[in-house]
Formats: sequence, structure tokens, C-alpha cells
Amino acid sequence: MNNIYPLRCVSLLLIAAGYGWAGGHYVPAGSSPWAYVFQFVILLLLMVFSVGFLTAAAATAAAGRLRWNTRALSVFAGLTLVINIANVVQGAMGKSAFGSHNSFADLVPIGMIIGGDVIWLVTVVAVGRVRDRSRKPAAARR
Repeated sequence: MNNIYPLRCVSLLLIAAGYGWAGGHYVPAGSSPWAYVFQFVILLLLMVFSVGFLTAAAATAAAGRLRWNTRALSVFAGLTLVINIANVVQGAMGKSAFGSHNSFADLVPIGMIIGGDVIWLVTVVAVGRVRDRSRKPAAARR
């Protein structure tokens, strides 16, 4: 249980770095304004939820806010995991497709995002298992 918070911080850093890298890589100069808006919205959501999670984790009295931000980040991680896996699959379909072409330069930021998403989701499962064990009566744990 002591490693959960540092692992979650690592996952947030990987996701943020991956999206920052992907924004610079996939949105070239002269792209549609919607491409920039999409990247900005993704990073804004990540930043708002992450700051909420990190500040609530630092304040012991903010348990409700911590739960809300943890849930929001869990949904975000699940959605972006699916989106980025689909991006890799789409890249395997053809080189003329928008998004990943599955080159090394494309897969590095996607791999960072997927890695961060997986780490986050693993910590959610781990915390759930610890809570389930702690709720069982002592006789049932034996």
C-alpha cells in the first residue's frame, strides 16, 4: 500500500509527458484548429484531475475530493487506454490513416501514455483488493 501514491504520481507524469510529446508530434504546424483544441482539452482534463488528486492527497481532510479525482482519473485512464490501443491498431491498418503510423517516433509517446494508464489502473485494482481484504472479518481472512 505504501507504493500506491508514488506509482500514481509516476503514471500521471508518464501520461502528461506522453500527451505533451504526442501533441508536438501529431499536430504539425498548419493543422486544423480542432486538432489543437483536442490536444488542449485532453491536457486540460488531465491537469485539472491531477492537480485535484495531488492537492487532495496532500490534505488529509479532503477524502471526498480525493475519491472524486481518483475516479475521474480512473475513467480518464480507461478511456485514453482504449483510444491509444485503437490508435495503434489503426496505424497497423495503413500508413495513410490519421494518427499513428506505428513508427518508433509514433509509438514512443503512445507507449508512455499506455504505460501510465496501465500503472494507474493497476493501482486502482490494488487499492480495491486491499479495501476488500480489510473489510472482511478477521476469522474470514484466515
